[in-house]
Amino acid sequence: MESAAGDDTAAAVKVCIRLKPLFQRESGEPPAVHWKQDEQSLCQIDGTKSFSFDRVFHAGESTQTVYDEVAHSLVLSTVQGYNGTIFAYGQTSSGKTYTMMGSKLSPGIIPLTVHKLFKVIEGVPNREFLLRVSYMEIYNENVTDLLVKQKGKPLEIREDIQRTVYVADLNEEVVATFEDAMAWLRKGEKNRHYGETKMNEHSSRSHTIFRMILESREKNDGSMPESIDEAVKVAHLNLVDLAGSERASQTGAEGVRLKEGCNINRSLFVLGQVIKKLSDGQTGGFINYRDSKITRILQNSLGGNAKTVIICTITTDALEETVSTLQFASTAKFMKNTPHVNEVLDDQAMLKRYRKEIMDLKNRLEKNQIKCNSELTPVQNWED
Repeated sequence: MESAAGDDTAAAVKVCIRLKPLFQRESGEPPAVHWKQDEQSLCQIDGTKSFSFDRVFHAGESTQTVYDEVAHSLVLSTVQGYNGTIFAYGQTSSGKTYTMMGSKLSPGIIPLTVHKLFKVIEGVPNREFLLRVSYMEIYNENVTDLLVKQKGKPLEIREDIQRTVYVADLNEEVVATFEDAMAWLRKGEKNRHYGETKMNEHSSRSHTIFRMILESREKNDGSMPESIDEAVKVAHLNLVDLAGSERASQTGAEGVRLKEGCNINRSLFVLGQVIKKLSDGQTGGFINYRDSKITRILQNSLGGNAKTVIICTITTDALEETVSTLQFASTAKFMKNTPHVNEVLDDQAMLKRYRKEIMDLKNRLEKNQIKCNSELTPVQNWED
């Protein structure tokens, strides 16, 4: 198996920028460009502001390149038992959903990640894996299950005795192949909220989290007796498509669209606040995770036990909105996470429960076989 680079906490948070291609305006005038870049920095053409990041991807670089350079090592880590989160942040119509979901001709970060995950697992023959997926949406600050057609009450966010945050009653489907996982992703996409605005005819009106839970344990080659006491590695991989920040004056939003935009902006504002507090170097202070559903659900990924990749999307013909995104990204660079391998020794791991059930069934079958054999009437010796 390929080795995961950068398992130290210093490399636990990566922040990169992706530039959206500029398109010719209907008037025929070339778009005004306010920014210039190299591989690790962006600065205003007039020299007023300058920012540096782990990587800056220019408009001609593919999503595959983005995945290879900033996301691939995180995927390798999840197979080893580390939690991971990848999300894109930026203003509406800056290319976030295209980056995360992609198109038929150019797969996004989410399908590329899922595909590679199964490929990596194939290269680990000495471990057995159990994978399951869930797909949730945060729309107008209500959490719903995208894998369920009939929408009931919004789902509640809870915390267990280990202080792990989870979404109660969220469906988790076991998957065995890349095709299985993508089928559930496509099903969830059909239930997601999209809408038309002046800036984007297919605008995301919600945040979504496609989550993969990987459980693994050492395979028994038959030379040792079966045991259920071995530790199981359990990793959560969150693939997040955030809705974009927007101004009503630019999107022409009113009514339902205006309400959606207000909730999107508020949750992104809280996300920015949380990251700012996590990045200022102070410890022990109050962090307002509970002020938004997205920050509460991703609490473990923000300053916690996870490796996190943040992809900020911008357009070089925008000025104020791009400055805002770059300031968010620049702050996030200083966020410190403390990832570690997650091992479970109790029945919380589904793989352990399945193994226990199989062993119980085997034992019962063996006992029944012995009982049946003992109850058989001995055959008389015909010579007697």
